[in-house]
Amino acid sequence: MSKEVEIVCGGDSHCVEEVRRAVEEIRSLFSTPIPEPHLSSLSPPLVDQVANMAEIVDAVGDEAAARLVVASRLAKRFAQRFAEWSGDRCPICGSAPRLFVVVPRPGEIFESRERYAKCVCGFSWLHEGWWRCPNCGAEGRQNFDVYIREGLEGAVFYRCRRCGFAYVEYQGLPREDLEYLLRIVVGHVAGGQRD
Repeated sequence: MSKEVEIVCGGDSHCVEEVRRAVEEIRSLFSTPIPEPHLSSLSPPLVDQVANMAEIVDAVGDEAAARLVVASRLAKRFAQRFAEWSGDRCPICGSAPRLFVVVPRPGEIFESRERYAKCVCGFSWLHEGWWRCPNCGAEGRQNFDVYIREGLEGAVFYRCRRCGFAYVEYQGLPREDLEYLLRIVVGHVAGGQRD
């Protein structure tokens, strides 16, 4: 069990098993064979431009899961096309990101930081909106409640006071399992609220 899972789940073996199972289910979902998505246009969000989505939903058996699988494939396929993306919402699936990774960039005198939005579909982009809600656009520190989970170093949780959207900012480069865990925790910070 990783340190982060232990901090979040404590001694609760059910919680640990849920996190492990969630990671396995997501990996399995992303490897589901589907028909090749055919786009009617390249207008964001791309997942809304899939002409044969009904066929893909039939193959997967669930619309939300099908959209996520398609978005994951499109994120890989069109990452370079949207490399300069600067919007708050993902150009691939249209979701507001719940995970931001802050990476230090050394300079000659001072170190700077870059903030990357990491969408659940797998697309990531440089996000310049410090203190801006990616869901409703509210700006300024006064519009956010900030939460820090003791022992979960490097992670800061934010909840927008205007719309209730919650997201996490992580200092450094998290592992895949930590990314899933942080998304689960931010869902609890949001009180189960979905975008």
